[in-house]
Amino acid sequence: MRDKIAIVASGGGMSCSYAAGAMSALANFWRFTDPDFAITGSGSAGTFAYYISGQYQEITNVWGGLLSSKKFINKFRFWKLINIDYLVDEIFHKNNLLDTRAVAASGTEFLISAINYRTSDLTYFSNKDGKEPDDIFELLRASKAMPIAFNKKIGIDGEKYCDSYLSSDSKAHIRKAVELGAKNIIAINNRIHRRANERLFRLWLKHQSRFFQENYIRQVNELEDYKIPDNVNVIKIVPTSKLKISTFNSNKAQLAETIQMGHDDVVNSKELAELFGSLQ
Repeated sequence: MRDKIAIVASGGGMSCSYAAGAMSALANFWRFTDPDFAITGSGSAGTFAYYISGQYQEITNVWGGLLSSKKFINKFRFWKLINIDYLVDEIFHKNNLLDTRAVAASGTEFLISAINYRTSDLTYFSNKDGKEPDDIFELLRASKAMPIAFNKKIGIDGEKYCDSYLSSDSKAHIRKAVELGAKNIIAINNRIHRRANERLFRLWLKHQSRFFQENYIRQVNELEDYKIPDNVNVIKIVPTSKLKISTFNSNKAQLAETIQMGHDDVVNSKELAELFGSLQ
């Protein structure tokens, strides 16, 4: 019996096209399609949903073509810079229909992260929670609901949720995978530190309740102090060169370049070759 394997990925807006290439390579090059856990949030959540459903071609169809539309990102639409409703309702639900029944029926436990808008608690929703298959669309919407840039709170089970730096942090997902018993973790990190974005988030955070702020900061500090156990093997997939793409950049050529980098970095990973070789 093999040790449990998890795949996790950070958020990062359009830089998550890197994870799209990486996940495509895991499925199509390494033929690895059955991790025990797949854990992510924010910009990588849709990619993981297509991976879990077995719709591998749709990953690059979405990132390589449909997301370059100004209906999705428009820097002149300052009141809704990024339109998550368009992404979920038009792309995931219509143009490249996500097979939600396949997601629900998958042998992989798929966990999607968001923070509770009332308490700031980091929350994971699972495809094994017993919800209706189509509820995943609202989970994806909540996980991707960026403060300021989208500026909506998404209701789930009587609470409201949104995206955050905490819920999109790959280290948080590694910690969750360890809690679930994973011994091998493939960790894809798309995040590019953008000072302007981080300043805006801190400004947003200052406008939340004192309890929200204190709880959020406590969770961030706990995550910074978290140490990965010595008996857990983490294979880090990070860009081999600086990404040209940025959080709100939907340039089609740069998206394609970033997807290709993610694909190539997974294909050329010696650590992945060793892991998958041990499974044969």
